[in-house]
Amino acid sequence: MGIKLATVSLVAATIAHSPGAAAAQDRAAAIIPGRPLVVIARRNLTFGTVFPGIPTSVPSNHPRLSGEFEIQGAAGLPVRVELLLPTALTAASGATLPVAFGGTDGSLDFPHGIAHRSLFDPHGPVTAALGPNGKLHIWLGGTVSPVPGQTSGTYIATISVTVFNLGT
Repeated sequence: MGIKLATVSLVAATIAHSPGAAAAQDRAAAIIPGRPLVVIARRNLTFGTVFPGIPTSVPSNHPRLSGEFEIQGAAGLPVRVELLLPTALTAASGATLPVAFGGTDGSLDFPHGIAHRSLFDPHGPVTAALGPNGKLHIWLGGTVSPVPGQTSGTYIATISVTVFNLGT
């Protein structure tokens, strides 16, 4: 049985009829004592200000808006990563904003040596090895689709990341 780690990140968007501030960022990390894996939410997937009736997409390679998770452990350790993705973001008022993740909205790479970012479908598990420095980065993009007349507000959702240690 694999070692299960989870951490959360916010997916955020602000609905407005004029430009406004983007949602705040939170960071979280989970460590299981005695186990070599750590998951850190480095950056939240943020859509910024979006407008009613106009879908907004963020690609997984966006340097400021894509979500980013860092997995740390032993160099070369094989892992399986699973994301639990929301279907909607929710405002404090209870209003919802549909969010979707396409087949190439996930990407991964380790930050040491030649970059070779690989795309993956975030709806399914992805298997990779931690890099020579013991790190693996996962990036996430997505699309929000506000309806005409969408209620203004800040919308958030939780993404859960589970990492399984596949090493012996």
